[in-house]
Amino acid sequence: MLKISKMTGKLEGIPALNTNTLTNSFCKKASANQHPKSICGQCYSVSMLKTYRSNCAEAWQKNSDILSHSIIPDHLLPSVNAHSFRFDGHGELINLTHYFNLVRICKKNPNCTFALWTKRRDIIKRAERSVDPNAVRPPNMILIYSNPRIDAILENPPSPFDKVFNNTSTFTERDNCSGKKCLECMQCYKKDSGVNVIVEEVK
Repeated sequence: MLKISKMTGKLEGIPALNTNTLTNSFCKKASANQHPKSICGQCYSVSMLKTYRSNCAEAWQKNSDILSHSIIPDHLLPSVNAHSFRFDGHGELINLTHYFNLVRICKKNPNCTFALWTKRRDIIKRAERSVDPNAVRPPNMILIYSNPRIDAILENPPSPFDKVFNNTSTFTERDNCSGKKCLECMQCYKKDSGVNVIVEEVK
């Protein structure tokens, strides 16, 4: 069974399906990047899983394994009793199977809005080209491109993403995220909010 997490901090009140950042090959390579403008080089998830969230690693590794190894049967997909849900508050897409399973969770829960933050444009592009019915993204799934570069604000989300999430090293007039609780803002969880460029100061 997949483990649904109750998040804290700015994500308090929004459930999440997390995976293990420490074993994700993409994350391992990216977090080793010591360039000062690499957001992955300052990964909050790696830091937390190595310290005060280390007790979460086992459950999130099980999520990683379940989501990435095979298509989950319908009856084993979680039923979500929430209006908004985050995919990978910790972690990143592992492979195409992982993405397909997230799509299937969205389809099973049409009354919930799901938001996926990812840097894996390669996986999303493969899904867009796929003829597999599991690749067809439902309307309650929002794709947010997580910009890997600090202080390089993207003015538009790359296709086929709905939104782009940017980080800056200091507070700027473009900042529309820092210090806000997600439940009090919800720009990321409304596809037609009129805001598709999110900017936050690096924590």
